[in-house]
Amino acid sequence: MSEKAAIKSLVGLAEGYHAHFHPVAQLKKQVLSCEKSIRVWPLLPLPEEAEEAARLEGTSETQACEALITEILRALPRHLPESRGVVSDWDSLPAERWPQVIQELCGTPVPTLFCPRTVLEVLTVLRNISAHCARVSSQVAASVELRHQQWVERRLRSRQRQTYLHMLTSVKLLSPVLYLILLLIALELVNIHVVHGKNTYEYQQYLKFLKSILQYTENLVTYTSQQKNKWNETISLTRTALLKIWTFSEKKQMLIHLAKKSASKEGL
Repeated sequence: MSEKAAIKSLVGLAEGYHAHFHPVAQLKKQVLSCEKSIRVWPLLPLPEEAEEAARLEGTSETQACEALITEILRALPRHLPESRGVVSDWDSLPAERWPQVIQELCGTPVPTLFCPRTVLEVLTVLRNISAHCARVSSQVAASVELRHQQWVERRLRSRQRQTYLHMLTSVKLLSPVLYLILLLIALELVNIHVVHGKNTYEYQQYLKFLKSILQYTENLVTYTSQQKNKWNETISLTRTALLKIWTFSEKKQMLIHLAKKSASKEGL
């Protein structure tokens, strides 16, 4: 075997190496677990009269958040794997297919043998974001079930009934928001190794952006807890976070954008 062939073989082995307990593998597990927990939200018990009242209570701020989610999805590059029927077209990707896309992305191999400090730093932040999303999902499910039981048994006072309606409005918004965050995490993970293509300033700005999303999820954990019950505040908080995501995406500073640039250069 020639030296060139031997080197090529070693590179292939290195790229194909995947450790089960590596942060990459752990992040994939977290994302898939969180996605699975959010998927059951539509199955949570909701009294018809409360659901209708919550729908009518929808605010302009909620609508603004929904519009931002749509814009963010449209702005993302067509960077989805095409295997197993997942198309690279966000405009024709209905919400019911988001779980499939997340699963597909988490099934995409990511080299783990050589991970520089920058990659590990980004992975740490992404894992923290994912962990907080999972905690929010768990808290929401527990709160919805508890309040539903209290609503049916007519044990909610007037103010508590109003809080319950606020919660249902917020939950309807939080579901696509958490899915969007998981999609972004999965997309960034697939392209994690292009982070070394950023210069120091770009890297610091990227970390700052990720940490702002982490801060958002940390606040969500607090606001959606049964102790706080700040459901109205979650909508304002969410709009601010979505604006940050949209702005950063428009600047094309995410890893998916950098990966696209790298691919374009290689194609020249």
